[in-house]
Amino acid sequence: MTSTLGRSTRHVPTDDDSLDPERFRILLGTAARVPAVTLAVVATIVVTTMVVANSDLTGIYAAIAGTWLALHQVTLTIDGTSLGVLPLLPTAVLVGQAARGCASAADALVENSGYALDRQDVSRITVAVLAGPLLVTAASLIVLQDAASVLPVKPPNAAAALAWVTGIYLVAALIGIGSRVWKPLVRYYSAPDWLVLAFRPALRVLLGMFALGGVVVVAGLLWSWNVVGDLLARGDNWTGVLGLTVMSILYLPNVIIGAAAVLAGSTVRFGDIHLSLFEATGGDLPALPVLAAVPSGPAAAFWPVLLAVPATIGALLGRFAAQRTLQAKADGAPVGSADASWTVLAAAAGAGLVTALATWVAGGPLGVFGTVGANWWLAGILVFAWSGLLGIITAQLLVWREGRLAAAALRADTEVAEETSEDAADAAEADDTADAGADGELEAPEGETPALKTPGAEGADADDEEESSIEDTTAAEREVAEVDGDEADEADEVDEVDEDEAAEDDAESLEEDADADDVIDAEVVEVADEDDAEDDDEPDEEVANKAEKGAD
Repeated sequence: MTSTLGRSTRHVPTDDDSLDPERFRILLGTAARVPAVTLAVVATIVVTTMVVANSDLTGIYAAIAGTWLALHQVTLTIDGTSLGVLPLLPTAVLVGQAARGCASAADALVENSGYALDRQDVSRITVAVLAGPLLVTAASLIVLQDAASVLPVKPPNAAAALAWVTGIYLVAALIGIGSRVWKPLVRYYSAPDWLVLAFRPALRVLLGMFALGGVVVVAGLLWSWNVVGDLLARGDNWTGVLGLTVMSILYLPNVIIGAAAVLAGSTVRFGDIHLSLFEATGGDLPALPVLAAVPSGPAAAFWPVLLAVPATIGALLGRFAAQRTLQAKADGAPVGSADASWTVLAAAAGAGLVTALATWVAGGPLGVFGTVGANWWLAGILVFAWSGLLGIITAQLLVWREGRLAAAALRADTEVAEETSEDAADAAEADDTADAGADGELEAPEGETPALKTPGAEGADADDEEESSIEDTTAAEREVAEVDGDEADEADEVDEVDEDEAAEDDAESLEEDADADDVIDAEVVEVADEDDAEDDDEPDEEVANKAEKGAD
């Protein structure tokens, strides 16, 4: 069977799915590592504590069994007092170690087999990580059942104990194996992008709420530092002080989760104490130094201002979701404008669900104090409402603003492109006009107005040039003829002075000159016509020679 859960599908698994020795070794290590280490640490702590307290070792096995169950949030009843509010820090460490063991087992199986992690491997790892703790839990229940006859301890409900252990290690397996296979699963099931993008925002919402809850707790401890000192002084000696300090550290996550619920607007109940941002009533508390952070009341007037904490976290969620959506859209992913809102809703739902679950686990029955802890379902709804509502508003505003900016930039680019095209068209038109003017413009003589070029009459330019050349040639020939006529007149005048007696001959000569002028004009026109027919570019000297010959 070819798997889609692993990181590579290039190697196809064989049909033999038998459990080879290497796989068995890997799964056995996954099943035994966390229980063995936990039992060793618990046994060391229990024995050390009993030796320091000068107690006999009669109930050592019952103490170890009870501690194992307490680490897994199983409610214990000791001397008629129910202890359901158990520290979360050791449980969180167990979940982290089990998740790490599952991830290491998945990597080892992939490396050993050479193909992708399949469903059968996932099932084997899950069964292995559950088998060891469930076996130890069953043994612990048997030990407590036997110890109940000699010690003031009541065995817990077996079904509830097994359910708690199963749930804790299923969460660990989900975290550990999921860290290795979530990407192939997303691709295989074609999960929408907004759902994939919601994981990190949800984690940021949770971390933000719990971190600010921790800040509030630290501020409360600093404000009530004298009370903390008085509670530590009840330890009498250094072992008592050390024990109270260790217990305060172990219960610190419980207090932080309660503070985060209060910041969201929920209510915390601890016996007669009711605490919220709008009210605070005092009462008795266990002598645990970390509980000094709980105010005795009444509620201060500025406490409701702290509702700005979840509102700010919701706005930051919307900003982050909008940025991720816009970045995905810029990268070419098929996302829409509503995907940011869906991302916010998914992240807010996940954060609200985890907040409700953590708040429920952090509380429980505590002897005469009754049920201790925050209202878990109200805390989950409020976290979802704050982060979802403010997140959607912020995300839509940012997406709308980005869309308007993009549209304005697009319009500006379009206008620039249009202006550039218009400038290019004007420049081209100007170039065409200049070229046309250079082709059609004629140089006119001084004192004369140049002839205008008729648009679209390109063939007429050549005719105009030819006519202009003919007129210039004709004018030159006429000037030569006039010069020759003037020379003839001067010669006639000299003849009149020298030969006065030949007046009649002069008259005849003048008549001949007039006839000659007529002949010259006729021949000039005739020559010009011949030159136009033969060559328009004949030199002026040749025309002048012909005119002299005509005069002779």
